[in-house]
Amino acid sequence: MKSYRYADGTFEAVYEIKRSKFIATVMGEVDGDSAETFVKNIKKKYADATHNCYAYIGDVNGQATRFSDDGEPGGTAGQPILEVLRKKGLVRTAVVVTRYFGGIKLGAGGLVGAYTESAVRGIECATLATKIECVRLSVSTDYTLNPVVDKLVRKQGWTVDNTQYLDGVKTSLWIPTDEVKSVESIITETTLGKALISYDMTETEFVKID
Repeated sequence: MKSYRYADGTFEAVYEIKRSKFIATVMGEVDGDSAETFVKNIKKKYADATHNCYAYIGDVNGQATRFSDDGEPGGTAGQPILEVLRKKGLVRTAVVVTRYFGGIKLGAGGLVGAYTESAVRGIECATLATKIECVRLSVSTDYTLNPVVDKLVRKQGWTVDNTQYLDGVKTSLWIPTDEVKSVESIITETTLGKALISYDMTETEFVKID
């Protein structure tokens, strides 16, 4: 089953060390383009800052990746931020760490530690969520059988996409791709084969589960 973990929203955390102020801004559900827009917006917001260093992973496979030290010594900012994202297992997430220099140099090791700690704090204050690859499975019944399906859906904790009330009732569910066959069997058994079940395994979407 394919899944990914990400920051569910935009979050900010502040870290200060030796008079330098670091502001970590985290944003989730980004792709390459929206991550670049996010970085530009943060740079605009903190245009008076000494540095706006960043890293992001813009796709679920961890391939759309970019980072920048934004004038800090090479390898002391962008790469450490990226490593935090990787260690936390996050994708489709961007982190910008803004620095206001306080007059005391931190040295290369100190910078790595400061940017790492800032990114960690930003992610720790974020709400993290998981999306899994799902198939939309539709269950069609008459009105007399619908309460049975409703009860089953609540008992199993399946995620409802939508419900249509026409000549009969059509309930669309998001089911993890590797659970479709077992769900089909449960519905068929519970409704004594009276429910019409349909799905297309070639049409999948990532759906939030927590």
